[in-house]
Amino acid sequence: MNSTSAHRRAMKIGIVGFGRMAELCHLPGLRAAGWEVAAVLDVTPARREAAQALGVPRTTADLSEFAACSLNAALVAPHSSVRWSAVEPLIARGIHLLIEKPLATTAAEARRICEACERVGVLCSVFHNRRWDADFLRVKTIVESGFIGQVLRVENRLFEFEPATRFGAAEFNQSWRVTAALGGGSMLDWGPHLLDQVLTLMHAAGPVVSVNAEVRRVRHGDADDHFMIDLRFGNGAAALVGKSDICPIGPRHKWLVVGERGSLVGDWKSLIARNIEGVERRSRAAPRAADLHRNFLEAVRDGKPLHVTARQSLRTVEIFDAARRSAVDGASIAMRL
Repeated sequence: MNSTSAHRRAMKIGIVGFGRMAELCHLPGLRAAGWEVAAVLDVTPARREAAQALGVPRTTADLSEFAACSLNAALVAPHSSVRWSAVEPLIARGIHLLIEKPLATTAAEARRICEACERVGVLCSVFHNRRWDADFLRVKTIVESGFIGQVLRVENRLFEFEPATRFGAAEFNQSWRVTAALGGGSMLDWGPHLLDQVLTLMHAAGPVVSVNAEVRRVRHGDADDHFMIDLRFGNGAAALVGKSDICPIGPRHKWLVVGERGSLVGDWKSLIARNIEGVERRSRAAPRAADLHRNFLEAVRDGKPLHVTARQSLRTVEIFDAARRSAVDGASIAMRL
C-alpha cells in the first residue's frame, strides 16, 4: 500500500460513554479530525438514541458487541470508576485508546492500564486538552521567554460555589460528579487539568519530591468538593494546585507565578506580568491550540508521536494518591516522580 492510499484509508473509532463531553466535544472533534465514528456504547437508552440522531450508525449497551465492531480505536469517556472494566476487552483486541481524564481513579489502576497497553502494543493517550487552553499558553509563553526569570512558585487554582453537576447529560445520573464511588469529586474532575498544566509548565524543575494536601468534603455529595495540593520540585520550586466548590467569593486570578526577576497574574481572559525593572507585559492573545483528536488519528494511522501519553497522565494520578494520604495523615508525603 502506497503512502497516499494509507493516508486516505478509513479509520474507525467507537465512543464508550456518550455523555455531554462525548456529544459536544468528542463526536464533532473526532469527525473534524478525519475519524469515522462507527459505534457508540452507552448503558442509557436515551443516550444511544441521541447518538443515532447524530448519525452514529451503530449503538449498543453491550461491551463485547462494541469491541467486535472492527474498530481501530476507541474514545473512552464513561464516569471514571469503570476505567479498567471498560478498557480491558478493548486492549485485548488491540484497539487503541483515547481516554477522557483522569486516566483512572487510583495510581494502581492507571499503572495497570499503562502496562497492559504497552504489553500488547496498544497506543493510549489521555484527553488533557487544557494543556492548550489560552490562559495556560499565555503563562507558558511568558515563563519560557525568561521575562520573570527562573520560576520559584506557581499557583493554579479555581474558587467557585458549586461543582459542574448540571453539565452532565440529563438522561444519566448527574450526581455522579459528586459521588465518590463513581469517581466523582473536584480533585478528579478539575484536578487533572490544573495539575497537568503545572507539571507541563514545570517540566524543567525536576521531579516532584513532596506532596502536602488539604482534601475536604464540605457540602456537595460524598466526594471531595475542596482540595488544595502543595508540591515541591527537585530544584526547590513550589506549586499550589487546587479547586474549591464551596466559595461564594474568591481570588479573581487563576494564575500566580513568582520568578527570580518578576511575577505574573492571569485569569481566563488576560495576563499581566511585571519584571524587577518595572517593565510590564500584558496579553489577551489566544494562542492556537493543539488538536488532540487529529494527533491521535495521526499516531494510530501514521505512527506520529502522541502529544499526551498515558505515562504522563499516570503521574497526575500518582500525585492524587499521595494527596489523599497526606490529607488523612496530616503530613507531607515524600516521593520522587
